[in-house]
Amino acid sequence: MRMNTDDEVYAADDLFLGPPRMTLPWRVRYRAYGIGTVLYALVLLLELWTGVLGPWPAVYGLVFVMWATMRVMDRVDHEHTARAVAVTFWHEVSAPRPSQKTGARARLTLSGVRRRAPRTR
Repeated sequence: MRMNTDDEVYAADDLFLGPPRMTLPWRVRYRAYGIGTVLYALVLLLELWTGVLGPWPAVYGLVFVMWATMRVMDRVDHEHTARAVAVTFWHEVSAPRPSQKTGARARLTLSGVRRRAPRTR
């Protein structure tokens, strides 16, 4: 549960609303522009590396970057910085996992169910 604070330090959020008297129709934090720019550069490098070039892959990449930036910015706030979110993501991805082959094997049996023999033609 999150409690609303009346502390003025946390009440202010760095938002870019656009030039004076010409505000944008959306509210975006400054960090989102930086994260989106880095993600879009990575998407364009990936498209260049795979050889998928053209206007439509760039447009689809931009849509993906907008979606990914929104998801990242849902996690980034004054308590969790973008760097902390990235480090946490890397630690989750690179953490050692138990091998699937070393797990115990179990067999599920249903004692009250009768199995029919397969049909033969």
